[in-house]
Amino acid sequence: MLASWKTKYGSRRVKQAPPTIEEALTAAECMSSDAEQQVEIAASLLGVEADEVREVARKMKKQNERRLTLSISPSASSERRMPPRPVLVEYRAAKRLVGMR
Repeated sequence: MLASWKTKYGSRRVKQAPPTIEEALTAAECMSSDAEQQVEIAASLLGVEADEVREVARKMKKQNERRLTLSISPSASSERRMPPRPVLVEYRAAKRLVGMR
């Protein structure tokens, strides 16, 4: 659906797209900590089957597990008589929607 209006610079249009399943699951994460309840909430928000949402939730979970990165730098502590270097663990948290007031 395109809404349009006229301004002094010409006509303007805004495309309004329905939310995706990923966005609905992110919103459901804020409402419940139980995974099955999140699926039910997201399905009810979009009006789709829970099985369809479950598939997307499974894919999102796999992607979130891949975000944990472990980098170990090679240690030359025996050569320089220095303590071993620390292990760097990098974690990127999922994007969450901020509640509207």
